Amino acid sequence: MKSNLAFPSILTAAALLCAFPVQSTSAQTAPPAPRKLQLTAADTAASDGATIVFQHVHPARTTAGDALKRSSLATPGERANAVSNRASVSSSFTGSGGTDQNRFPADLAYLGGAVVPFAQSHPIFLLPNGSCPVATCWGDPASFLGDFGASGLAGITDQYVGSHANDRYVLGDEFALGYTPLAVPLTDHDIRAIVHAAALLGGETGYGHIFHVFLPPGQDECFTSAATTCYSPDKPNSFAFCAYHNSVTFTDIGHVLYTVEPFQNVDGCQVRPGTPNGQLIDSTNSTLSHELTETITDPDGDAWFNFSAVILAGEEIGDECDFFTIQQTSPTTFAVFGDPTVFRVGKHIYATQPEYNNQDHACGIAP
Repeated sequence: MKSNLAFPSILTAAALLCAFPVQSTSAQTAPPAPRKLQLTAADTAASDGATIVFQHVHPARTTAGDALKRSSLATPGERANAVSNRASVSSSFTGSGGTDQNRFPADLAYLGGAVVPFAQSHPIFLLPNGSCPVATCWGDPASFLGDFGASGLAGITDQYVGSHANDRYVLGDEFALGYTPLAVPLTDHDIRAIVHAAALLGGETGYGHIFHVFLPPGQDECFTSAATTCYSPDKPNSFAFCAYHNSVTFTDIGHVLYTVEPFQNVDGCQVRPGTPNGQLIDSTNSTLSHELTETITDPDGDAWFNFSAVILAGEEIGDECDFFTIQQTSPTTFAVFGDPTVFRVGKHIYATQPEYNNQDHACGIAP
């Protein structure tokens, strides 16, 4: 398959160096700069030969996302057989008070597959033409990933992964890739090549590492070059998802877990106005927490998901608690927003969606 991602040019590489300068001796305590990635033909070949073990989608709050939710949330893996005969989920986004009245969370079931009891999270930032300030483009996802291990959200996963140790989930190496944007969307094939480059550079594979690929504002991404199922706010007919998590096996470096995090502060993906950190930061973190906890509890599609409630069949720990609210945005228009919960981790306040807690038989932000 031909890649839609242009290899970084010398000019782009120079811009990347400018975007992440070498730290001076006066900034010894600053975190290390992201490690620079350079794609090669070997990364593209590795993507060509990779086996997709599991792919699970976080639908957008759009007409195309609603259709995707009714048809299939996950493929292939054990899940495809487990829920092949399920009935459709609710076909409309209706409700009030920040919850969907057609959704009734139910306990997750365990099918015996692998889970992730501990892991390092590795952000990969895509920099169009070599530059995209993290604070402007995504907010501060690294801080959230660093705090996640001490949060109640991480504590909810204890019951699913069989560990109660503190700080099992930590921030690992960060990566950055300068690239030349093209007129066509990126595809999951391109993302796999990027993830391969990062995993190979860091020597970080297996269930102890999760890569999170952050796409800049304006960058569309589709599952395939057919561009029928996409993150594409500029093309509503194909705008079906906000994010997804993948499990793949490369022939050379083995099993790798990753999530894809397009720019979230757009209609169909963003949280409601008025959250503590603003819509940019909180929209990014809410979707990131959704994908991270789902990767932890169901990395390969054969661990924890809903297997009993027909209307929720196939949904994971985050899907069951992806609540929304409808708010008036002008005298004549209304919009659907994510409705997160506000909580504190140490000195930091976050607003993200809750996750499903089997022990409480409800959605929550702590055990």
